[in-house]
Amino acid sequence: MQSKFFSCVASQIQNRGEMYARFHLGSFFRGQALTLANALRRVLLAEIPSLVVDTVEIQGITHEFATISGVEESVLDILLNLKNLVFTVLNDDSSYISNEFVDTKVYLNIRGPIKVTGEALKLPPHLSCVDPSHHIATLSAKGELNICLGLKIVDLNSTLTKKKKFNEVQQQNQSKIFYLEHDISPIKRVNYGVHELDTQIGSEYISVEIWTNGSLSPQQALLFGLKQLTKLSFAFII
Repeated sequence: MQSKFFSCVASQIQNRGEMYARFHLGSFFRGQALTLANALRRVLLAEIPSLVVDTVEIQGITHEFATISGVEESVLDILLNLKNLVFTVLNDDSSYISNEFVDTKVYLNIRGPIKVTGEALKLPPHLSCVDPSHHIATLSAKGELNICLGLKIVDLNSTLTKKKKFNEVQQQNQSKIFYLEHDISPIKRVNYGVHELDTQIGSEYISVEIWTNGSLSPQQALLFGLKQLTKLSFAFII
């Protein structure tokens, strides 16, 4: 039995709150490292749940091609800007992927003149906007926005079985609830390399680089990926 190690050898916060880290995992017999690294990379890129803006309700708006008096952007532009907001759970020990996250509402109630960014959102205590400078809309002196966002966690199963478009809406209080497509992964990029261990002949270790959008840390993503592989394999021997 080879001794195992897991270490973070580099980490940093990048532009717009994105996060990067590099890890070393080992040790493995020759050939094992590549097998695990390939599977781990695929899980990280495809199976990590996302905390997304699922629904948007803009007061008084009945369709996505409308315009709002005193607002420079169209409703469609605002929806696209809201869709790209990134949120994180304020918990040093965990994240939304390891907690029972209850669907959450986020509100925006603001008047111009102002350039509206993520900083203007009214968030519950357990949430934070990763990039408070993210642009939402530009309001003139006569402009006003009253928006309710619905946040939820989506994973591979939910994106495959339930796809909705902007125009799939529900009527409520003379406004429409817009359902946004879920195509944003928290993992931006994954690289890996397999290296020989100088101290053990015939042994290898994996170097893994992970970039996330800031909604969860690279270490949280890596641990989730390893647990997913373990669960998938274990299902065949019970």
